[in-house]
Amino acid sequence: MPRLRLPADLPRRPKEVGWGFSRSQENAKVFFFLACELPQSARRIHLYNKIKIIHIFGRGLLLVQESTHTLIYRRLDLQSDLAALFSLLHEIAQTDQTGEQLTEASLHEQLTWSGQDPALNNRVVALPDRTSLVGYGIIQKTSTDANADLYIAVHPSWRCQGIGSQLFSRLLERAFELDTQALRAYAPAQNEGAKLFVRKQGFEPVSTFTRLGLRAIQSFPDPALPQGFTVRSYDQIERVDLYTEALNRSYEGYWGHLQCTTEEVTRFLPHLNHAGIFLLFAPDGTIAGTCRATINEPLTGEHEAPTALIDAPGIVAQYRGAYLALPLLLTAIHWLLSQRPAMLEIEAWGEAPDTLEIYRSLGFTTTKEEISYRRSLK
Repeated sequence: MPRLRLPADLPRRPKEVGWGFSRSQENAKVFFFLACELPQSARRIHLYNKIKIIHIFGRGLLLVQESTHTLIYRRLDLQSDLAALFSLLHEIAQTDQTGEQLTEASLHEQLTWSGQDPALNNRVVALPDRTSLVGYGIIQKTSTDANADLYIAVHPSWRCQGIGSQLFSRLLERAFELDTQALRAYAPAQNEGAKLFVRKQGFEPVSTFTRLGLRAIQSFPDPALPQGFTVRSYDQIERVDLYTEALNRSYEGYWGHLQCTTEEVTRFLPHLNHAGIFLLFAPDGTIAGTCRATINEPLTGEHEAPTALIDAPGIVAQYRGAYLALPLLLTAIHWLLSQRPAMLEIEAWGEAPDTLEIYRSLGFTTTKEEISYRRSLK
């Protein structure tokens, strides 16, 4: 290795002493540096053992010494990491302008949803202080689903350094432990970096998630159901088994929707407005579809105006050619209008393009679109 030839007039005392991080390699290492004054003519980069002159700015010089510390990949500790994880995800949402609204309470609920084990199914990437996080990954799989959902997030300042790939390899190991048949992942349609990353990991596009919005509340036609079909709100029924059946059969085959158990539905039902859950019945009295609507507090805070969120209608397979999605959606909208929302939003997972066009015919426009990806593991 060539010896370092420092300029003769380089000061022997450093002007400042501090520490920072190398962004040049996958396991980014911590470095300690000395900043000193340097003649303007000096423009060479030298190497001497572990001392590096890596950057010259104006009349400044960085002398960098490598330490043995590296980024720490470890399991999530829900109690001690929750605040740092919330801060990381909030900063990512702000930078990427995802529109995601999150609170520490809702994050805690998501991490423990459906009996998920946060320690086993979540990985974080911490700085050497072990509390500041720059990366996060989670895999979620229920006992009734052969597939698992995967999510990886890296702080914007730490991207393109292999952190995401390292997280993926660790979560992939966990996926095999869970006997997962396939992995699901989502990437914003406009985020080329995210799409490139998931394709690099072997995922293929299969469907979409679409959020549609309507900011100018207008008049809507009355719902017109085919003869014999009826709609009842859940507060008139209060049968968990029936709602579980409605969820599982109405969204069956829609990519991104999970099969759920009565126990799982019982767990999240107390958090829902029962008057805003609608069940569609066929002429023979069997379940034909479902739809849910509510005034959403996070969206209301984001828009600073009352905002309603509608989970797009799901229709049982045998009735999907009967054009029932529109009257079921209109039933939910008319219930919402009595609460005077300023905006309406619809979330549609795996909907067919012609169904989305029906929603757009009411005046809704696309505000967010994500591509759904799949990677087979068997």
